[in-house]
Amino acid sequence: MSAQGTREGKVITARCPVDPRQLGAVLMHEHLHCDFYDWERGELVAEERLVTPDRRRLLMEEAAPHLAQCTEHGCRGLVEASPPPYRAWPTFYAEVSEATGVHIVLCTGCYREIETGTYFVRTPEDAIWPFAVAASLEELEDCFVRELLEGINGTTVRAGAIKLAASVPELTDTERKAFRAGARAQRKTGVHVTTHCTAIGGETTQLRLLEREGVELDRVVIGHAGAHLMDRERRRVCMDWMRRGANFMPTNLAVRGDGHEWRPLVEAIHEVFDAGLGRALCLSLDWAFSSESGPLGPCSYMPPPPFLHMFTHVLPCFRELGLTEAEIEAMTVENPARILPVQ
Repeated sequence: MSAQGTREGKVITARCPVDPRQLGAVLMHEHLHCDFYDWERGELVAEERLVTPDRRRLLMEEAAPHLAQCTEHGCRGLVEASPPPYRAWPTFYAEVSEATGVHIVLCTGCYREIETGTYFVRTPEDAIWPFAVAASLEELEDCFVRELLEGINGTTVRAGAIKLAASVPELTDTERKAFRAGARAQRKTGVHVTTHCTAIGGETTQLRLLEREGVELDRVVIGHAGAHLMDRERRRVCMDWMRRGANFMPTNLAVRGDGHEWRPLVEAIHEVFDAGLGRALCLSLDWAFSSESGPLGPCSYMPPPPFLHMFTHVLPCFRELGLTEAEIEAMTVENPARILPVQ
């Protein structure tokens, strides 16, 4: 049997391939470690490094305990959506998975080209992974495929998904190259593609490009799609894409106070399910331990507790706003179990 044959139907995690039924609820887009910039040295992170004792202590004390508590809510799966070179050293994820009981799916791929003058980006050279700029399309594709089939950084830990990203509908040249390389890697490996898509209209650009490259749309999750779904006109566009197979994922579900500002999203979710398209929705937080705005630490844009916030705040609030148990089960358990396995 081929290597692809032994992977088919399994979710590729940091520890081992697993049956999707072992995962229960899944957080489909989180960041346990997203290290963009070395603030002490004043330079872009260009390659993954071994986890330092201080960083290990931070993540084991401030992230892992909350992640372990997610299992009490039936969550035993998390997609670590940080692509190279911003991930932690790959074996660290296996260690965290063992300690918490949560299976972690790593991503290969490429992050977006960040606007100069925002976050840590002072020059255009800092805007995106230098390798993605310098590499040919074929070299980028080979990198992604190697991490998916052989292992990351010479280890046996393999990626199990492809992360691609853009912030505006019109992709930059490097983003377009990365999307094409990711599409070709998806066709060779059978994993799913998860995207960063904050701009309304970007979903159409991304899906058209991936479709042109031969990716089946049911293997794509458009990320950060809450605003898309809450906008009535754009929701119709998204639902048209859902009818063709594409998946959409609201994230950044920061519930503070009574959370009634999320009523439009719950109503949009009802509309999608009523139209028979509930199979196309997933949920996640986008909680991050990141160096985006300073030394690696907990993000400021999401309320605590890390990762657990979905189960202690978001879902209870959404239930109060009318989200049904069947809708929750579909978005957190059933749809991830369909999307995550190699096909």
